[in-house]
Amino acid sequence: MPDIFKEKAEELFEFCIYYNQLKNPLPAGGARARIVNQQLIILKTFIFDKLTKASFPALTVTHSRGNGRFPKVPWIAIHPVGTKVSSGLSVVICFARDGRGIVAGLMIAKDLKSTFPTVIRVNRRLSKDFLDVEGSSTTAYNNKFINPKEFYRGKFAEKELINHLEDSLKILFKPA
Repeated sequence: MPDIFKEKAEELFEFCIYYNQLKNPLPAGGARARIVNQQLIILKTFIFDKLTKASFPALTVTHSRGNGRFPKVPWIAIHPVGTKVSSGLSVVICFARDGRGIVAGLMIAKDLKSTFPTVIRVNRRLSKDFLDVEGSSTTAYNNKFINPKEFYRGKFAEKELINHLEDSLKILFKPA
């Protein structure tokens, strides 16, 4: 893993561990949230630079910021220019609440009607290895993925993640 990728991912994993133990949410404009915001910006820029070498239509990348309070599940989303994460299909990286890894893949927005079938990941909660990316009722991500892949902290290479993101983008842009 290149140093910047590994460093920022580790910082975000540590933040998730810290945040998961708090009783109250962090304010989105607070000092800790601003630091995490900067880590997400660096990581999303790194990932986006890797993906733009592939031939996909115009893409943009966004990340979680929170509205009033910082989200329990930080995320990075790659989507077509002119679309919103909240109303379309996006390739998303969600950090597990407990900091043990990430879940990545093509995701359907909460209220979007889609012909793509999603994978019901919630059934895996019986497994101690389940990576939970459920933030709250408004950020219920576990069962919104079309092709989820779990990447466990310290056990995956940056190239493996990039390959899965590219495969997810190919599904998104597959001709009808």
